[in-house]
Amino acid sequence: MPMVDILIPNYCYGRYLPQAVESIVRQQVEDIRILIIDNASTDDSVDVAKKLARQDKRITLVAREKNLGLHASWNEGLDWASSKYVVILCADDLLVDGCFHRALSVLERVPDVSFACGAELAWHEDRPFPIVENSDVGDWRFLSMESYALARSLPSRVIFGFGASLIRTSDLKRVGHFRSEISYNEDVEMFLRLSLDRRVAVTNAIHGIRREHGANISAVFWQDPKRDMVEKKIAFDSFFSNDAAGVPGVEQLRRNVYRNLGKRAYWSGLSHIARGQRAAGFDLLRFAAELSPSLAYIPPIDYLAHVPNPLSHIRSRLAEAWGQH
Repeated sequence: MPMVDILIPNYCYGRYLPQAVESIVRQQVEDIRILIIDNASTDDSVDVAKKLARQDKRITLVAREKNLGLHASWNEGLDWASSKYVVILCADDLLVDGCFHRALSVLERVPDVSFACGAELAWHEDRPFPIVENSDVGDWRFLSMESYALARSLPSRVIFGFGASLIRTSDLKRVGHFRSEISYNEDVEMFLRLSLDRRVAVTNAIHGIRREHGANISAVFWQDPKRDMVEKKIAFDSFFSNDAAGVPGVEQLRRNVYRNLGKRAYWSGLSHIARGQRAAGFDLLRFAAELSPSLAYIPPIDYLAHVPNPLSHIRSRLAEAWGQH
């Protein structure tokens, strides 16, 4: 039985597919299968994928005649997976050498871990390709569902996503398909489900490279902080109202998560106001108060402990916001 199944959903990223596949092959784990699901691309993706499949018998292509959406690809990949572990790699992203061995070392050793997740490095394709050094990173940290939920509601220097994660297939099948109502932050919602009654392992070691380019699906959310937070709240709501409903302490956890999201909205609002974007800024401040009413009266200074150079951040944001340069 293969050790790792890798799903690559693709739409019009034929120019990136060879690099994505090469980053998988370089992991030097022979017992793998790769499934490329093409969602009716209008570029040369199918021809590129067919060529890759001819070159490596471990690669299979599903070429759709109609675009059924990303969720359909993910769920078809989930149904297809039969190996011990699964990776979901976007066609425009890459894996870092050695990430499979690093993740397998913890998953094979600790059976109650549902997934092992490294960091993703954001790289804009117009810049030089990054050199990744993982020799000085810390060891694995094991988080409960509560700890993981709080961590994902706070800012972090580390980007976590599917491409940097090795997931135990039995757990992925246990929690079920991706939900169509989660249109963004699907990784947050799915990882929360996977963490319920299990542990997750995370490391600051870089396991994936997230390519930034002009056609990123997520670009619209990167440019609209409120929409990004609204979508993240939807992902948390889905988990708290469905899978975690009835779990002791879940409502307090929900409030804490909302407050963390509200703190981010608060400081983002002040930043917008300082830059002259008053309407957007006050909208974010109102949203912060909706998430946690006390934020309408008490500035969340403690939130800045989670951002780099917090004292400098406080001085610059308050000075800009109130004109005290």
